[in-house]
Amino acid sequence: MIERSMLAAVGTLAVVLSFGSGSGPAQGVPAETDVKPPFTVQSFSSVYGSDALPSPLGGGMVSLIGEAESKTFGVSFNGTLTSSASLTGKEKLVASLYIKCDGQEPGSRVTVGTVDLGVLKPAQPARAVMAIGEATAFVPLATIKCVSLALRIDEPDKPPFIVKTFTEENIEIAQDVKVLNSTVSLIGEPESKSFGISYRGTLESAIELSGDATLVAHLYMKCDTKPPSETSAIHVGTAKMGEAPKGRGESRRIMSADVTAFVPLREVECVKLGLQ
Repeated sequence: MIERSMLAAVGTLAVVLSFGSGSGPAQGVPAETDVKPPFTVQSFSSVYGSDALPSPLGGGMVSLIGEAESKTFGVSFNGTLTSSASLTGKEKLVASLYIKCDGQEPGSRVTVGTVDLGVLKPAQPARAVMAIGEATAFVPLATIKCVSLALRIDEPDKPPFIVKTFTEENIEIAQDVKVLNSTVSLIGEPESKSFGISYRGTLESAIELSGDATLVAHLYMKCDTKPPSETSAIHVGTAKMGEAPKGRGESRRIMSADVTAFVPLREVECVKLGLQ
């Protein structure tokens, strides 16, 4: 009898250990996962927040896609072009987001974000266009009440132009032919081998010139005081400036030309004038 009572007590204890006291999760049952809030889509007619749609847009719809309480969400535009418009491939669409959209006057709107939607892309059917981007606003998506559109065309940054100027007061460019108070300027992009050259000065000839001679500008990487026929500088290009005046005496000239050198403009360090 005692043995049966002990066996019953052991069995009861085993059942309790197996199922527990009921205070913790049962083994083999997955824990509950956090449920993400559903996505929402807010759509606005492209003419609702814009006084006038930027050319060449003809109409369309702007949609905000994301969680209602999130300040970061997606923005998409689907629209059409006007009947006579075409894309250049440079048009970038920008959307401004507002929580208040009562009018067009400055101060009548509260801007909470701006998103660059990138370059307008052709879509289907014909004349349809689209653009997408990601916005980060100051307020959640659900509080945005108005959207306006604008187009931006970015021009590539052009390298700055430089001007290199060389002056001479009295140089002999040929036998009995001098240039008085000359100024030669090189104008162009520093890394370009093609650039403009201008000359201003007075040609003085003690001999009769036939009118067939040409004033030229020789370009060098290094510079010395010797004439072109004797210099040891590295010659990198020659520009034909124009015809020397016929006859003798003094003649003031302003000339310009395009020149292509063997090296970029920034490496040209010297200019010497001559006759050909």
